[in-house]
Amino acid sequence: MNYLSRLPRLLCAITGATVLLAALPTMTGPAAAQQRPTVVVGFLGITSTVWPALVARDKKFFEDAGITIDIVTTGASSRSAQQVAAGVINMGSSSIVDTFRAVDGGGELKVFLNSQAVGTHSLIGGKNIKTIQDLKGKRVMTGGQKDITNLWWNATARHFGLDPSKDVELLFSGSTANRLAALMAGGVEASVISPPQSFKAFEDGYTDLGPVAPYMGEFPMMVWHVNTRWAQANPAAVTGFVKAHNRAAAYMADPANRRETSDILAKATNSGVEDALKTWDLTQKVGAYSPTGEIAPAVIQRVIEVLVADGDLKSPVKPAEAFYDDRFVKSAR
Repeated sequence: MNYLSRLPRLLCAITGATVLLAALPTMTGPAAAQQRPTVVVGFLGITSTVWPALVARDKKFFEDAGITIDIVTTGASSRSAQQVAAGVINMGSSSIVDTFRAVDGGGELKVFLNSQAVGTHSLIGGKNIKTIQDLKGKRVMTGGQKDITNLWWNATARHFGLDPSKDVELLFSGSTANRLAALMAGGVEASVISPPQSFKAFEDGYTDLGPVAPYMGEFPMMVWHVNTRWAQANPAAVTGFVKAHNRAAAYMADPANRRETSDILAKATNSGVEDALKTWDLTQKVGAYSPTGEIAPAVIQRVIEVLVADGDLKSPVKPAEAFYDDRFVKSAR
């Protein structure tokens, strides 16, 4: 049988194989989803502090990086660290000070990613408060006695000649939403609030007493930490999270994506789009989000020194590598 006589059979075979391949699930469909590991991620709250992760979720960057995330809300920075240390969740967001304290206390967790490198919280006063000095004898609310918002308040108050604990009555609540509610209800005369909720307070006539983070110097605000045992068993998943998060930070920084990413924040936080747009302007102006997720050794040392001075780390102090694992940001490059 010559080649020409076999041609019709060959064409039929090729056509049949093509149809069969088309019917199979592709690796971008259900089969790929089944192969992606699920990472249980703790958000301390839904605010601009976790904005890149919100963008990565909505833009499917996590799936592109090979993982599926299951989000739980912990309600407070310290609880995020506690739940990750206990292995209840795999990784979580918190202030760097809460993570370092948990590590120092023997918790099985480490910082692996810098997220919000520059804080954007503002000290917001009641409508009758015009200056920080006006807060003497008044009630001020921060996130907690050991919260980073309280460290910011301490530094701010001292800068303006106030004793941060003796000259005011300090009250605490772990979330921005609760602190804003207390301010608007008249329960306190000032509080430390994050955007976009801070813009809502300004619009309602409350007094902008200025940003608080600059008084602390270079000091990461929001980081991601991971359970060390889980990370050891799942290094590709941790690296995938870093890749998706950094991709989202770069996507947010593009002015062409200002409206889209602001819509994501507004929807997630139940805030107005205009406030979210203002938040985008502020965060990009100050370079709030780390493009690489790295933390310089000198910055890690500064955090350790601040916590030692505050009496929060036991002696002898653990080395920097006990608190921060840079393997995953290096791998994500």
